[in-house]
Amino acid sequence: MEYYYTPKENISSHSLSIKGDEAKHLSRVLRKKEGEEIFVTDGEYNLFKSEIRRTGKDFIECEIKEHILALNEPTIKISLYQSLLKNPSRFEFVIEKAVELGVYEIIPLITEHVINKNTSRVERWQSIALSAMKQSQRCYLPKIKSPVPFPGSVNSINKDKLNLLAHEHDSTGRKKISDLKSEFVNFSKVSIFIGPEGGFTDEEVNTAFNCGFKILDLGNRKLRSETAAVLSAGLVLSLEKNLQP
Repeated sequence: MEYYYTPKENISSHSLSIKGDEAKHLSRVLRKKEGEEIFVTDGEYNLFKSEIRRTGKDFIECEIKEHILALNEPTIKISLYQSLLKNPSRFEFVIEKAVELGVYEIIPLITEHVINKNTSRVERWQSIALSAMKQSQRCYLPKIKSPVPFPGSVNSINKDKLNLLAHEHDSTGRKKISDLKSEFVNFSKVSIFIGPEGGFTDEEVNTAFNCGFKILDLGNRKLRSETAAVLSAGLVLSLEKNLQP
């Protein structure tokens, strides 16, 4: 079963329309016909079992047969602050896998060691997130924010979140994810900061620590930035599952 997407403004109480590239893919590539059933999400936790009523050159009109409220989203909302990477495809890999895992939002991060500071890819990144949402059968479309500098993001971080910074070197107060199990009882939102290829500077780590961040220990091996991002998100989500009754 595949999921398709249309924004909320294209949905009424009994019908919905799919436009643009999504409609062209359905009609021209997949050859969907009138009378066929498809599942459509608005990316805002809603899923619609729909029947195709009319197709056009770049639109599809459907009758809504059933409205399903998505219940497969994580209860913990992860904000992934992923540093920009030298190779754009590796950053795109992070977006794809983080969305598949269930991350709530992704904020590109500019740190001291970031080499490629191209900030003009937000539209492409959001498109990758959309594809990953549909592929993983999620009904929430994570937002990809505009890149932010490290100092401002750390100093303005919401203290109501459990804030984590992954760091590979010895540092004050490093915690394994298992050490933080009791912390998750008090937080429904988690921020995870992941450094670039060169990692975070000592000054950046100390700044985060002084702002109340927990320094996350991901083990003894040196990991690529994209590996650390996927591992961190996966560990948090697996811990959440273990906390459920």
